[in-house]
Amino acid sequence: MEIRHTFDPYFIRIYGDFGIRWYSLAYILGFFLVQWYLRRAARAGEIRNLDEHGVDAYVVSALLGALVGARFFHVFVFEFRDYGFDPLAWIAVWRGGLSFHGGLTGVALVTLVFCRKRQIRFYDIADRAVIPIAVALGFGRIANFINAEMYGTPYNGPFCVDYSANPYMRSPPQDCRYPVQLYEMLKNWLLAVVLWATLRRWQPPPGVVFWSFIGLYGVVRFFLMFIREEERIWLGLTQSQIFSGMMALLGGTMVAIVLARDRRRVAE
Repeated sequence: MEIRHTFDPYFIRIYGDFGIRWYSLAYILGFFLVQWYLRRAARAGEIRNLDEHGVDAYVVSALLGALVGARFFHVFVFEFRDYGFDPLAWIAVWRGGLSFHGGLTGVALVTLVFCRKRQIRFYDIADRAVIPIAVALGFGRIANFINAEMYGTPYNGPFCVDYSANPYMRSPPQDCRYPVQLYEMLKNWLLAVVLWATLRRWQPPPGVVFWSFIGLYGVVRFFLMFIREEERIWLGLTQSQIFSGMMALLGGTMVAIVLARDRRRVAE
């Protein structure tokens, strides 16, 4: 059984390459999902010094931070040899090209600045924001699948994806591929469920949910990248795997530090 991929990357194609892409809709849906979830948390008094108007300001800032960070990493870290010194190409987000690691960095920096200005504890927002963000990232992976990008390595098993007849790809691969984008979608949604259950049922020390997201996302993504079509640059690893491995190490280390500090606090 195989999936024959002939999807149009545009939800609405107005003229030529101008229109509304599925990828844009994924970002918009993610924006409203994060806003809705944090508004609920603010109304419930879970985030001190944050009301619903503050949530709106935060989400807009975080979205801008995500876009700038994602584009910066894509252009200057991952693909600079393809862009060179062409400022117009650097900002051409509508042509595609956003990095998850850069987007996450941008959101984290915006959150730090926002929390300092509003006298909000960073983890009060971060521990909650990563849950709808994980769901939103799942929508983004569906958009990646529709766009026929970030596809998997050759694979002829059940539910492999055949891009050979896709009229929207310039050079579609002629062999069947892993549906790795859909694997990542499931990974993100499962991670959201685990984080939500951890926050609601266990009520861990501040920071555990946020750093668990960083660590678990990094671990699972690291291994999934073995079946994604990307250039191997060092020891058989891709750039994405190297950054994901760093995420896994950082997240695991910080969870251990946060838990150790909480045990010391309780003991005192």
